[in-house]
Amino acid sequence: MKYKRCPRCGLNYILREQQLCSVCKDELAGKKSIFDEESYGELLCPYCEKNPIDIDDIMCAECRAKRAKSNGNV
Repeated sequence: MKYKRCPRCGLNYILREQQLCSVCKDELAGKKSIFDEESYGELLCPYCEKNPIDIDDIMCAECRAKRAKSNGNV
């Protein structure tokens, strides 16, 4: 396997057949980057990766409700 640097960011290595690294692909698709100033410091739910959570939470309220429903606790 041969690698090259991503032509867009110049930071990440990718296979020669690839056009962009996954970080640049996500950025171009409009997904939030962990490096965005507006999302800096905001924690996202590790299960759905879209809802914000507090530092003490394990998952967001939506995922907690889905989990409780699937376990029959509702």
